[in-house]
Amino acid sequence: MSKIKVLHVVHDFLFGGIEAFIFYLVQAQIANENLEIGILCCQDEDKVLNRRIMDLNVKIHYRKIGPFDLNLSTYLQIISIANEYNIVQLHIFKPLLAEAFRFSKAKVIYTNHSSGDDLRSNSISFKIKNRLLVRFLNGIAHTVTNNSNYTKSFWISMGVTNRNNVVIYNGVFFNSSYDSERAQNEYPLISEKFIVGTTSRFITWKRIEYLIDAYSAFEINKTDVVLLLVGDGTEKDRLVAYANSLGLKNVIFTGFKTNVIDYQTAMNVCVFASSSEPFGLVAVECLHLGKPTIVFEDGGGITEIVKEIEPKNIVMDVADLSRLLDEKYNEFLSRKIDSMVKARIQYSEKFNVKAIEKEFYETYIKVSS
Repeated sequence: MSKIKVLHVVHDFLFGGIEAFIFYLVQAQIANENLEIGILCCQDEDKVLNRRIMDLNVKIHYRKIGPFDLNLSTYLQIISIANEYNIVQLHIFKPLLAEAFRFSKAKVIYTNHSSGDDLRSNSISFKIKNRLLVRFLNGIAHTVTNNSNYTKSFWISMGVTNRNNVVIYNGVFFNSSYDSERAQNEYPLISEKFIVGTTSRFITWKRIEYLIDAYSAFEINKTDVVLLLVGDGTEKDRLVAYANSLGLKNVIFTGFKTNVIDYQTAMNVCVFASSSEPFGLVAVECLHLGKPTIVFEDGGGITEIVKEIEPKNIVMDVADLSRLLDEKYNEFLSRKIDSMVKARIQYSEKFNVKAIEKEFYETYIKVSS
C-alpha cells in the first residue's frame, strides 16, 4: 500500500489549543509508516512565534498569506504544493486560500476547531466569514471533521449540509515527564495551601473574572487557600487590576509559562470558566492528572468532556462555583480520599492522540478511496 500524503494547513504555530493539538497529532502521524506528513504555514519562517513544531521531522512549507491576499503567484505556488499531496487538511479558514484548493488535485478535509459562537459573533465581518466558510464546507470540502459534538451542532445550525461530517476529538500527547515541584519552588506561598487554579489564555471569552469572583467569596475567613492563575493575554492587566480592587489575598498571576503541566499538577482543583469552548484541551490534561476539573454549564465542548465523567463538577454560575470550591476545600481539610482520581485518568485516555491518530487515518483512507 502506498503512503497517503497529507498536508496540514495552519496560519502560524501559536501558543494555543489548536497549535498544541497539531503538534501532538503530527508527532503521532510521523510514527505511522503509511502516512507522509507535510505542513503549510501561512507565515514567514522568521516570524513564527512558537517554534517547537519546527523541531519535528516533518517538511514545512512557508507561504505568507493574509485573509484576502490578492497575490496570484502565491496561490499558484500553494496549489503546486498541494498537488504533491493526496489530502489537504485545513485547520484555518482564509476565503481566497480555501477557494484556491478547488483547483488542486488533492482532496480537501476541513477541521472545525471553532464553534464561532463567542463574543466576536455579532460583528459583520465575522458573520460574512462564517457564511463563506459554510459555502466552502458544503461545496469544496470533501469531508468535515469537528473537535466535539458541540462544534458539529453549531455548524449544522449555521447551514452545513455536507454528508461527510464527523466528530473526531482533539488528541493529547500525554507528558509523563514533568516537574511536580516547579510551582512550589517558584511560588513558596502555595506550600501546604488549598490551590484553586487555571491555565488559560487571558482573553474575554475565557471569563477568568468569573473564577476571580468565585474565589473572592470562597476565600472569606480562610488563610490557607491560594488562587493560581497561569497564562497571559490581552485581558491580563485588567484582571490583575480587578483582583487588586477586590483586595484578594494569596492570588498569583504567573504570566506565560511553558509546560503548564508543572503548574496543573500543583492544583487541588482546576477551573475553566470559558463560554462556548469548542473543545477544551486543558480539561483533558487536568483529568489525566486525576484532578477535579470544574467547568460552566455554557462551556460548550469543554463541558461535553467533563459531563461524561463527572457531571457534578459542572456549575451554573459564580455562586455555584464558590459553593463547589467550599465543598472541595472541606474534603481537603478532612483529608478525604478522592475516589475519582483513577476514573478520571482512565477516562482521559479516550483522548490519547495515538487513538485520535487512528481515527484520522481511517478518515484519510475513506477520503482517498
